[in-house]
Amino acid sequence: MNTVPTLVETKIPPLNIRIRADQRRLIEQAAEAMDKTVSDFVREAALREATHTLLDQALFQLNQADWDKFNDALNHPPTTNPGLHDLLTRKPVWGQ
Repeated sequence: MNTVPTLVETKIPPLNIRIRADQRRLIEQAAEAMDKTVSDFVREAALREATHTLLDQALFQLNQADWDKFNDALNHPPTTNPGLHDLLTRKPVWGQ
């Protein structure tokens, strides 16, 4: 039985994007620094970011003790904290 995919089975439509010339130069420089083709560099970066995005939204794993602590925190919001309130309402020094 042949388990090696044929070229027809593995061929997929290209993903085309429009970018500015300066963005392309930056990507080309980064790909060269990593000793990769632009296609490989962009593919790997896009897949890595897509994976992180989906995992950040879909995967939440805790052991039982941490899950209990998490639920307890959700069910019992913190009491008023004057110091935290002051910090969050204070105008930052860079905004003065």
